[in-house]
Amino acid sequence: MPTTYQRCDESVTTLASELLCKYDTHKPLLDARVKIDFVWAICDLDEDNHPINDALKKNGVKCLAITRKLGLKDRALGRGDAEIALDYYWWTQTASEEQQRALLDHELHHIAVVMMKHSDTAQREEDGRPKLRLRKHDVEFGWFSIIAHRHGEHSQERIQAKEIVERAGQFYFPEFAK
Repeated sequence: MPTTYQRCDESVTTLASELLCKYDTHKPLLDARVKIDFVWAICDLDEDNHPINDALKKNGVKCLAITRKLGLKDRALGRGDAEIALDYYWWTQTASEEQQRALLDHELHHIAVVMMKHSDTAQREEDGRPKLRLRKHDVEFGWFSIIAHRHGEHSQERIQAKEIVERAGQFYFPEFAK
């Protein structure tokens, strides 16, 4: 069966509100009164209650959450300005509270308000709602381990890994510090 969806419970909304208020990088979302819908993506389970498919995929790859801007039609029908879909099974059965906080903060960080030039005022859409864009990751990569193994330091996989470590030091990989 395909993934099913339902509105997240109040605990997710409460956690999102806490994160939005805690970090200054989210202030533009609060100032522009961005409305975010939170949705569970629910996969199918086998007889032992283990997932038999992925609740969410992006470009064919399993992911734990997906953030998207909602269009004018959705907003006209009472939906939010953006939507964050969360993998229900991972969130409720696997993730620690700290992992939930980190993932939700990550997804909230994707949502960016488009500001007027030389101003702290949000641009507005035709319906008066804030104009949004989705913020891309600072670091994105696609790796094939076998290529890194075959070609070593000459592979893009290893070149990217080296650039990440050089740019951020052990920030990303503190467990490898000696």
